[in-house]
Amino acid sequence: MIRNFLFHRVNPERDKLWDPMDVALFDKCIAHISKHYEVKLFEELAFTNELHIGKNIATIMFDDGYKDNLEYAAPILAKYNCKASFYVVTDSIDRNIPTWTHLLEHHFQHTQLNAIDMDFPFLSSDLRVKNLASPEARIAYVGKLKPYLKKLEHSQRQQVLNRVTSTYSDVPAPKIMMDWNEVRQLKNAGHYIGSHTVTHCMLGTMLNEAEVLEELTQSGRRIEQELGYFPLTISYPVGSYNATTVKLAKQAGYKIGLAVKQQLYNPSIDDIFEVPRIELYNEPWWKTRLRISHLLERIKQLIKYR
Repeated sequence: MIRNFLFHRVNPERDKLWDPMDVALFDKCIAHISKHYEVKLFEELAFTNELHIGKNIATIMFDDGYKDNLEYAAPILAKYNCKASFYVVTDSIDRNIPTWTHLLEHHFQHTQLNAIDMDFPFLSSDLRVKNLASPEARIAYVGKLKPYLKKLEHSQRQQVLNRVTSTYSDVPAPKIMMDWNEVRQLKNAGHYIGSHTVTHCMLGTMLNEAEVLEELTQSGRRIEQELGYFPLTISYPVGSYNATTVKLAKQAGYKIGLAVKQQLYNPSIDDIFEVPRIELYNEPWWKTRLRISHLLERIKQLIKYR
């Protein structure tokens, strides 16, 4: 059983909607993980016998490609002699534009405008607003909108995102992503760089197979152009995938597919294209430690079936 730990951002600055893991908490996480588990790169383990010999193995993974991965996380990884895998959104690296999930919240948090027409027929009635008159109202609204958007078909979600960015054009995109030189620094330090698609699209909600294949193929080729290899691994954005996604990932040339499930990875029964990961958040240490040990999920299951 392998513990694949997933992170996104590590940063001392706080965020009301999607709070990065605090630097001190990340240090505590890596200290604990490196003490209790043998930390490996998943890409070095995946096709070896090490996955089957009963060791206490953990891996460390990052999605998206934020600059704070290099600035804050990498020095702590070096401190504990740990290597990690970083799965980058290639368009975000090329243009220094965060993922749509980050931009959505950023626009609602930082706009000075009130009016916005969200009267889309595919949104629930409580989300069909035309005015959000205060910062508090906008933050509360996007807190409901974001999880709803994740359930929509890709083209519908894109309509909403286009409306938000065009309406709240007073908000510039934050410059918080790595560039390719910074990605190369991670690679040269012994970390692995894999794909997280071109645009962070939710692959399982895309109906056009050609578009899915384009996202998978072009992100891998872009990494190959910059780093010299087509990556082994595709990390499905927002954990969104289906049987078609897996088929097309194999066709594109990937050997590993990463999901987002709060579960341990059992190589004897889990598909290599549906590898579960345990996401860690900016939470109190007692709760983070329960996630690391997997006790939190066991407790939830016991409560569920009582």
